[in-house]
Amino acid sequence: MGSCAHSHGRGAGTWHPAPTGVVSLLVLLVLLAGCAGAGDVEGGGTRPKAELAQEAEVAARNQAHAAPGRRGSTSAGPAASTTGPGRPETAGATTWDELAALDDPAADHGRGPAYADLSRVGLHESGGDLAVVVTLAGVVPARLADREVHGVGVDLFRSRSGESDYQVLLDGGRHGWRAFLRTPDGFVEFPGSFTVHGRDLRVVVPWSSVGGRADVEVSVFSDWSSGVGRLSADGTPRALVSPG
Repeated sequence: MGSCAHSHGRGAGTWHPAPTGVVSLLVLLVLLAGCAGAGDVEGGGTRPKAELAQEAEVAARNQAHAAPGRRGSTSAGPAASTTGPGRPETAGATTWDELAALDDPAADHGRGPAYADLSRVGLHESGGDLAVVVTLAGVVPARLADREVHGVGVDLFRSRSGESDYQVLLDGGRHGWRAFLRTPDGFVEFPGSFTVHGRDLRVVVPWSSVGGRADVEVSVFSDWSSGVGRLSADGTPRALVSPG
């Protein structure tokens, strides 16, 4: 697999055969776990636990039984359009209020492509929903090449633990993109939606699914691998987000 020039691994772990829906997620976690040593993303914060790979089977079963219209889109089409730099589009009477905007330095992600490099993260709310728009430095492929895997995660910290209490994970591979939600009780049926368009990954979840509408610390990571030895990792520091 080659050396790991940027060893942001998740620690040692094992996994079992899983449904096709989470194969690339498992590959991503195991691949990163195989690098030497566990590390932090740039700017601080611990990585998700490697044993979460085993729980991804639960996520696959949940998604298989998800209600129509509740699953994330794997399309990079116009439905995912945004207005302005990372701001969710206003649709009808729905207006999104910006809560925070986090900028990330350019080309600090290692040996990966531009679409593995975090550029900006915008957090917005409307009614009972939270939207996170992750903007990368390059156009995000709707489907990645064979063996290529890409994980973009939004960690939400509700306690003093070094581990996030909630995590939205967007898993990209040759199948396209899928979304997962981990809670303190493990993976659950994904309660929101997400879209891929241009350089943006946009995910919307109810506040209630990530601990409620209250102050929360948020960080974002982008882990990518070619599957043949090239790895990159990027991440933002934890930032306090306060709903209006």
